[in-house]
Amino acid sequence: MKIPTVMVLIAAGLQPVSAFGETDWMGGARQWSVGFANESPHPYCRLLWDSEIGKTMEFRQTATETFWLVSKNTWDIPADTKTEVTLINRTTTKVVAAEFFDKNTLRLWGPASKGSAGLKKLIKNSFAGMPDLQLTFAGDEGDWTLPLSRVDQLYPTYRQCLKRLEAGERPKQNSETSKPF
Repeated sequence: MKIPTVMVLIAAGLQPVSAFGETDWMGGARQWSVGFANESPHPYCRLLWDSEIGKTMEFRQTATETFWLVSKNTWDIPADTKTEVTLINRTTTKVVAAEFFDKNTLRLWGPASKGSAGLKKLIKNSFAGMPDLQLTFAGDEGDWTLPLSRVDQLYPTYRQCLKRLEAGERPKQNSETSKPF
């Protein structure tokens, strides 16, 4: 039996889904995606919104830390930049700290920021039908709208990712004292 050359070429180009350092995309809907990133030393779950016009917002959750990253492919952010972003929803307005993450990305509500514990609550509420959130930047960047109202259907996928993260982060026991059963 002959295997067509095209099939061999396609198979050769495929990578394992959860290869080290890559994201295993577990699901997506309406510009939102959920993925498991198997990066060392700390794997994490990704909840990513992609505007499809160069803007992205991502929530990353490790076993110990939660990140909120805002990126635009045309930004060139100087290292050590610190600024503020205003978050506006139907009932409240909150100013949060933002800092350099990489040349195209700001990290909002870093761990040293006042009220940064509210980030996990924001993710949780987004799955419960939270309205869209408007972001206003301190510079000349126009306002962005984060469509949180579209993410609710990905809750089961995100929970699955968190369970996978939890299972992968269990500490290994000493092989001399552990039991394999």
